[in-house]
Amino acid sequence: MTPYQPTEFAVTVRAADARTLRVAVCGDLDFETTDAFALAMYDTLHVHAEEHGPTLRDLHLDWAELNAFDSSGLSALLGLRRRAHAAGISLHLHHQPDFLTRMLQVTGIADYLTQRAHPDGRASAPSAATGQRESAPVS
Repeated sequence: MTPYQPTEFAVTVRAADARTLRVAVCGDLDFETTDAFALAMYDTLHVHAEEHGPTLRDLHLDWAELNAFDSSGLSALLGLRRRAHAAGISLHLHHQPDFLTRMLQVTGIADYLTQRAHPDGRASAPSAATGQRESAPVS
């Protein structure tokens, strides 16, 4: 068995325009790197807002190079979701490794993270009766 080799943690903006950001997360998102992740995402969103104003609507996170993810990473991702939705930005998760998908399913937050945000900071919530999305305030 090959011993685990940690990869240097990095958050990289891969593409950006006024309405969309594409960001790749590389390495381990865990207790040791969650502060770096939160700061990198805050800085990325801040720089985008300074350059384009409050036009960002979609934040795409690419997890293809993620090696590990723990509850601290989950907390950081939830914090990013709260900040993004308050600004009317929807999160999109791409190329999730199986361990990340499993954690999001076990904790029951996969749908919560990727709910569509409204420009005024409200989220779309599924209607219990129809399964269609309706406007609902974010709490």
